[in-house]
Amino acid sequence: MKKLPEMSLNSSVFYALPYQALKWEVLKTAIELDVFSQLAEPSTSEAIAAKLSTHAANTEYLLNALVALGCLSKTDGYFRNTPLAETFLIPDGETSIGQSLLFVESWIRPVLNGGMKDLVRNGPPPPQPIGSDETWEAGARVSLNEKRGGRAQRMAGRIAALPEFPAFKRILDMGAGPGLIGIATTIEHPSLECVLFDQPAVCRVADEVIAEYGLADRVTTIPGDYMSDPIGEGYDLVMANYTLNFYRDRLDEIMDKVYRALNPGGVFLVTSDGLTDGKTAPAQTVISWLSVSLQGMDISFGQGEIANAMLRAGFVSTQTQTLNDIETEAHGPVDLTIGRKCKTA
Repeated sequence: MKKLPEMSLNSSVFYALPYQALKWEVLKTAIELDVFSQLAEPSTSEAIAAKLSTHAANTEYLLNALVALGCLSKTDGYFRNTPLAETFLIPDGETSIGQSLLFVESWIRPVLNGGMKDLVRNGPPPPQPIGSDETWEAGARVSLNEKRGGRAQRMAGRIAALPEFPAFKRILDMGAGPGLIGIATTIEHPSLECVLFDQPAVCRVADEVIAEYGLADRVTTIPGDYMSDPIGEGYDLVMANYTLNFYRDRLDEIMDKVYRALNPGGVFLVTSDGLTDGKTAPAQTVISWLSVSLQGMDISFGQGEIANAMLRAGFVSTQTQTLNDIETEAHGPVDLTIGRKCKTA
């Protein structure tokens, strides 16, 4: 008589994976159908289906799934947004990230539905320009609320905790995006002046944000490419948040440029990924980089690469801390690397 195999391992981890894709499709459908705008107040699935011109029974299935995901609550047949959905999924809200989530999906779409298999078989497509002005501007706009929703505040708090922070007079946010991290840092200090440096299209967005927060007297923008254009000088702090990846192969040039732009005793603060174990960990980071890597853009950093480049440029000390409060769920933990320039010229 044949015996069943003796099992010490569990296959459930694999069966769970297809359903992760299904969870995203639930949320994506709700964002695209504008479901959350209809549910600031309790409503039935029939009423929502009538407003959206959707199939009544399938609308209720979708709403039930959103309850299961924690986006909606359901009481006596009435659905309503949870605080999580009210905060992050209402269109046009100050911290709404719906469009940002759809933008992120556009980066991974080429590897979905068989695209990954084609890339593994045939290799990456011919290199393409990183993006047009329109793409840069769109990326800056959709990232606004993600940063305003907590990331900018948390980074500003960490910068404000630096022992040198009270003495800072002028700082540079290099590759600043819409500028909210630099703006949040400026707000933490009574007299700090901040320069935001990014592509011209991105600086147009940053200028709007500066005006929104009433900081035109303390925060300015410099449009350009920080690799090829002057970035200024006389800074007490330069920060680069997840932007050095675009020039990973020219890291020594960047370090030298920043070193010369800093005052004696100045600080260079970098946030980035930090892959370990032969670029197989942390798991979230490996997966988040996979789509661009398969398309021929391996721009990830190994842990320690940035600190070593700082030392080669002449920084007298470096320290690296792994942060688990910024992007852990989506992109894996963040490496915060700080280099300090000698206090004497």
